[in-house]
Amino acid sequence: MSNMGRVVIVGGGFAGVEAARRLRKRLATGWEIVLYSRENHLCFSPMLPEVVGSSVDAHHVVWSIREMALGVLCRTAPVTGFDFDAKQVVHVDHLGNETRESYDHLVIAAGLPVRLEIIPGMGEFGWPIKTLGDAAALRNHLIAQLERAEVTEDPEERKALLSVAVVGGGFTGVEVAGAILDLFRDSARFYSRIGERDAQVHLIEGGPRILGPLSESLAKFAEAKMRRRGMQVRVGVSVEGVEVDGVRLGGDEKIVAGTVISAVGNGTHPFIAHSGLPMERGRLVVTGAMNFEERPEVWAIGDCAAVPNAHDGSISPTLAQFATRQARQVAGNIVSVIEGRPTQPFAYTPQGMFCLIGHRNAVGQIYSLRVSGFVAWMMWHAIYWAKMPTVARKVQIAGDWAWNLFFPRDIVELSSDQTRDIEAKHGKPL
Repeated sequence: MSNMGRVVIVGGGFAGVEAARRLRKRLATGWEIVLYSRENHLCFSPMLPEVVGSSVDAHHVVWSIREMALGVLCRTAPVTGFDFDAKQVVHVDHLGNETRESYDHLVIAAGLPVRLEIIPGMGEFGWPIKTLGDAAALRNHLIAQLERAEVTEDPEERKALLSVAVVGGGFTGVEVAGAILDLFRDSARFYSRIGERDAQVHLIEGGPRILGPLSESLAKFAEAKMRRRGMQVRVGVSVEGVEVDGVRLGGDEKIVAGTVISAVGNGTHPFIAHSGLPMERGRLVVTGAMNFEERPEVWAIGDCAAVPNAHDGSISPTLAQFATRQARQVAGNIVSVIEGRPTQPFAYTPQGMFCLIGHRNAVGQIYSLRVSGFVAWMMWHAIYWAKMPTVARKVQIAGDWAWNLFFPRDIVELSSDQTRDIEAKHGKPL
């Protein structure tokens, strides 16, 4: 094995961070591992709905990449392109200057960005739920809606303020819808003009049922539970557009909603779309070993890559458990190439999937075992608690969940106004 070289990883999500950690452990110290990320932290995205529902502190679902990947050179900078012939990654520094970094091996693990414009008006009037900033801003907005509903004298305006439409009935959409209904229902007792049943949450899915990756029986259980709680679940309907006061469906039907949330519409990063690498349906097409036939030193994993799964011949879905397993496999394959050994195709048997549906209920399956209700809710929390990367985060998350069992949710609306903003709006104090 050569004792000098550089592996550059683009993307600070589950796949990128796990690949960096594995490579740092397996490669000689003479090898540099460089990780590029737009943010200096890894966000545990499965818990973003809990941030929206104010049952988990936003700071407890992120971890510093530098702390997680000791010995890895971290670059918090946006990548703008690649020069494959020169084996260089192009990025922009804080002054806007273009900088290049050479590599011996390149791992693209940039994920998939949100594409709000897939639905007309969503970019202008909708709320995405992809990043920690999205979740924190949405939580603040929902609490502001409660405050506005308390102030208004108009019952119709109050109804609109407390109406939420979630577009997309996959895991994220279902969990966000359930979390918001819990937030509104649990917080209503603190508002004199808001009744527990005044809030309306609409879950809109274009397919024949919600939670497509799960079994039909679990999806039906989840839908029935959510309907019994008063959630409006619509399946098989198309969203034609989003307006300032709601969602326009096919057939000239409209749902009035003061908040519209997008849980659909993945796009492709421009630097990937313009890379010249083979793509299909917005994802990079790789070999079973997760590299490219024409450029074997370039690898792609995670959501941005259509990775074949040798276990069943399917294309890997965009799930965190697949991303982390691909990261481990690609690290092993890179080490094998450096050492002159053959690579191995990616093969993984999914362990299971869980989804929170609100009111301390969940649905899920582990291999062939299907569970639902409170037991599934407990299992969801146990599984994700075990995935926390540090003891400190385990304690903090456990504290959040314990607090939520015995005490009210935090309904503090965090103001982002600074002194200059206040003075500009209201004048300087005397």
